[in-house]
Amino acid sequence: MKSKIYLLLAVVMVLAACNDSSEVRSAKGAYRFKTTGKVTLKENFQGATKADTLVANLESESGTLELVSLHDEDSVLLTIDPLNGNVTVTRGEIKGKRLNFTEYARTIEVPTTVTYYDTIKIDLGLITKDTIIARERDAYEPYDIRVSGHADVYDNNLVFHLEYTGKSQTSERTLRGKDITSLAKKN
Repeated sequence: MKSKIYLLLAVVMVLAACNDSSEVRSAKGAYRFKTTGKVTLKENFQGATKADTLVANLESESGTLELVSLHDEDSVLLTIDPLNGNVTVTRGEIKGKRLNFTEYARTIEVPTTVTYYDTIKIDLGLITKDTIIARERDAYEPYDIRVSGHADVYDNNLVFHLEYTGKSQTSERTLRGKDITSLAKKN
């Protein structure tokens, strides 16, 4: 009786594994990834006729990516785990040499330069003068973004072409990035 149960279980597992397309079978697995790119930050001021625009380089982001078959023809589950961030999960589909995935949400930190002003008093004896000094410091601004795009599948590599759109958590700035690339190599 036990041997029949084991045989039935083995048949079910083989049938489930055969449900994957050949593209999914060759692409699924664990990957290391690195993402780079530029984004445009735009700030609209109330009553202003012009928006303030700034281009910022994203800091390189790396981590792991897992591509798992959902045993539904070409469907896969992507688990994206950056080293310094939260895990994100989305679904996708592999057709030929292209991986299309469902848009997903995440939060990123964008490096920016903040300018602030200090006023100092200079006492020259009979005259006291206020002097304004501009100072700059690097800061990171958190953005809630939506990630969309696709990936090209090459043997043991995935090349993601990503687009970011979102809004700052701390200011009125919006973010848009169209040329963000992520390269993933199978472990």
